[in-house]
Amino acid sequence: MDDPDYDVSRHFQKIKIRRPPDIIIEQISDLIARRIIKAGQKLPAERVLAERFDVSRGTVREALRRLEFFGIVRTSPQSGTVVENLSEHVLIGLISNILNAGDTSPEMLIEVRGALEALSARLATERAHAGQIAEIRKAQQRMREQAEANAYTLEEDLLFHLKVAEATNNNLLRSLIALMGPDVLRFSHQHATYKDGRMHAAANEHDAIIAAIESGQPDEAEKLMKQHIDKSYEHYRRDGNTDAPPEDGDAESEKPVRKRRSNRLPKDTLTGTGRL
Repeated sequence: MDDPDYDVSRHFQKIKIRRPPDIIIEQISDLIARRIIKAGQKLPAERVLAERFDVSRGTVREALRRLEFFGIVRTSPQSGTVVENLSEHVLIGLISNILNAGDTSPEMLIEVRGALEALSARLATERAHAGQIAEIRKAQQRMREQAEANAYTLEEDLLFHLKVAEATNNNLLRSLIALMGPDVLRFSHQHATYKDGRMHAAANEHDAIIAAIESGQPDEAEKLMKQHIDKSYEHYRRDGNTDAPPEDGDAESEKPVRKRRSNRLPKDTLTGTGRL
């Protein structure tokens, strides 16, 4: 090409480094799409999968745990790991969301999550039976224990919200909230939304939401859930999008804080630490 200003670099594409658990999930997705693995089918034992993939059992366990957390498989000591009884289109969509969640901005995530979670709290208050409320309390207790131990695992926090969604008895709403899970985890890890006491405050907010659900106050439950999501975003705007807080005594000067340069995702968006 004669044009010396022609920039051939614009034709290059970013290389995406794939982790072994992601490759395992992709293979499972492909087998579901080809109907080699069907809904309700039992997967091979963890040991067998590790041998076939030529990876450690820990790598297989991580992939299966991610699939289970997002409702694609279920595992029990009696039956092993079984694919959930969903259509292959739904299963592939869930898997694709885990692997290929796009660049969702915090603003988009908060807007959609705030609306869906508030509706979830309202419907759970109106429809939940005693067993479902017990499951919500169980999830909250696990989160409280993690908060008291300063163990910043995101799964317990997100599990509380998933249990509230289950209590709506609306499978579509539950699925939509679950589909946001990867983005919620990524956002929380990237912006460290658990710091400066936010983890403990979030646990207290969960308690207030449960109290409203148990006492049959849908308006209150909806309001508290919306405030809970909004406070996480406020915490992110104040602290989570900076490398460090202002030094003591600099409040009056309001010095700008250098923003993060890197937008790279954490190595593991599920096992990362954070709190949203």
